[in-house]
Amino acid sequence: MARVNEQNIHLGLGILEVGRYSSGVFQAYRNFGAIKATANLNWQRTQQKFTTGRPLMTIKKETVEEVLMAQFTLAELTVANFKDAVGAGTESDSVVPVFVDGTSIAPTGDLTDSNIVVGVSDIFKFGGHCDVQKVALRFTSIKSCASGKRYIFEMYIAEPTGNLALPFAETDWTQYQIEFDAIADLTKSAGEQYGQLIIERG
Repeated sequence: MARVNEQNIHLGLGILEVGRYSSGVFQAYRNFGAIKATANLNWQRTQQKFTTGRPLMTIKKETVEEVLMAQFTLAELTVANFKDAVGAGTESDSVVPVFVDGTSIAPTGDLTDSNIVVGVSDIFKFGGHCDVQKVALRFTSIKSCASGKRYIFEMYIAEPTGNLALPFAETDWTQYQIEFDAIADLTKSAGEQYGQLIIERG
């Protein structure tokens, strides 16, 4: 039997989906769009040791805190992505914006002094919400191009950390990081309350 199973060696990103809860009821998954760079799933278990004797030796250890976080880099700028990344705010679809000067006119965005009316737009308004939106996350990555089998990670309940930085760079694509903390699903058994990692066989 071979010492190494190359089918268990992984390369590449995948598809990230998010699903919102409404009044505690899960709605449906939607695609976050293009993701870049890396996807990080960080699981930390803080343990407390009890030591005794001379020299001190550990005779018992228990986990006192368990934290699960997921980090992704997104490339698509949409109001839905912004709201799910921040966990607050309101969305408006297919409306004409009004600026603080009472008009709907803004610069064309090029090197001229021209201004034109802003057309029908999607708008994300933010600021002043203290509640944090709960979502579910599902990340799917192909295990093998040949077999089509997948790694699938699902976080049952997640809350965004609330940080969002949008770098509009002169010579690079605008990409932004999102980060989520897992929230325990108390309807599930102990030891299974954060999420699941599925490795499709074959």
